[in-house]
Amino acid sequence: MLSTAAANRDLSDFALNWMYWGAFGFGLVIGWFVYYVNRYRKGDVQLGDITTLIGAVGGAVVVQLFGLGTGIFGAYGVGLAVGFFGYFLVLVGLVSKSPNFSADWFLDGRRKNPGPNEGYGTQERPPMAPQGGQDGFYGSNPGAPMALRMPEPARAPATTSDESNARKVIETCKAQWPATKGSCNGFVTAVASELGVTLSGTANQILDHITGQGSEWKALSDGVAAKAAAEKGSLVIAGLRSGDFTPADDHGHVVIVVAGPMNPGGWAPAAYWGSINSAIAAKGGDGSPLSLCFRKVDGQSAKFVYRSFDW
Repeated sequence: MLSTAAANRDLSDFALNWMYWGAFGFGLVIGWFVYYVNRYRKGDVQLGDITTLIGAVGGAVVVQLFGLGTGIFGAYGVGLAVGFFGYFLVLVGLVSKSPNFSADWFLDGRRKNPGPNEGYGTQERPPMAPQGGQDGFYGSNPGAPMALRMPEPARAPATTSDESNARKVIETCKAQWPATKGSCNGFVTAVASELGVTLSGTANQILDHITGQGSEWKALSDGVAAKAAAEKGSLVIAGLRSGDFTPADDHGHVVIVVAGPMNPGGWAPAAYWGSINSAIAAKGGDGSPLSLCFRKVDGQSAKFVYRSFDW
């Protein structure tokens, strides 16, 4: 049997081990929180900020609990470092797995542009830190006296009428495409009709109507101008008459230009279309650049038509 002294010593060692682990765990939580607070800042991180934060949330308490210069205080310090850099390593892993971020995000907050149906979060750190007049923290500086309060609920960004109309055109294209994708003119007239615009006839006749003398449709110089008009919510039609293809074709072709990215060559805006050619029609239902249904020699022809209508 263990002597009373040995039993007391084992009990003391057990309690000391728990104190070490407790100090380590406490430091881990503080370190994690320190990195979290400094990550979601508006300004650049300064060494004095970190020192203030650690002192505010753990400094005096730790010294009082664990004693400065003791092994237990050392366990707290190790936990603090593990928590701080652990948060950083978790971010490294998440950024490396995400298709929307690169290493530039760690440098100055830059990230890849979101897709056409996505956006930035309301707590995004701006690429450039603000100048003067701010202490650099979201909310209150943890190092300053503050009153606890519930955060205000996030508000969705206001939607302009231009954005609403641009989105309406895209939604209409998506809705009409499955039933009318078998012909370009049938698709365009169906979309236009849903938006309160009357069009009819073949692709050539539609192009004659929107380019004719006295037409209310506005001429656009190129694909970039067509993209800009679509982003402002206009109904934008692009196309080429049958005789203007190289070589001439039996049919003209028309498409609906929508808000979205240009093709890599920078001349073809995003669009929806139908076609009597099933292979071409299959590519027209997801807002791809119109370079998938017009060759460059035709899409950059001087006779290629871009027109917009403010419906």
